[in-house]
Amino acid sequence: MGAGLLGTSLHGHLWSVSGALIPVGAIAALVLLGAVQLFVGLWSRNAWVVVMCGGATYLCAGLLSIPRGGFGMISANVQGNVWLYGIAVVTPLVAWWTSVLVRAKK
Repeated sequence: MGAGLLGTSLHGHLWSVSGALIPVGAIAALVLLGAVQLFVGLWSRNAWVVVMCGGATYLCAGLLSIPRGGFGMISANVQGNVWLYGIAVVTPLVAWWTSVLVRAKK
């Protein structure tokens, strides 16, 4: 849940380089999420904990994207889309990486 809240506050930062928009905040939020998931997965020695952590993060981000009043906290722009869809990409990758590292340790 903490990664979801911190990632949501971080995802809105955007760099404009020569007219190209780079969602650095969303990328940083996904790196934060991956680091937290890897830590939790290695600490518990279970890749399913990574999946549950990603699910909780996705649930938190999904609830924060629901418009309350005029707008939601996560809007449907480049940064918001990278953050929301990135959670669904990072979680299985980190779960796989955790399972590989846990198996190699045994």
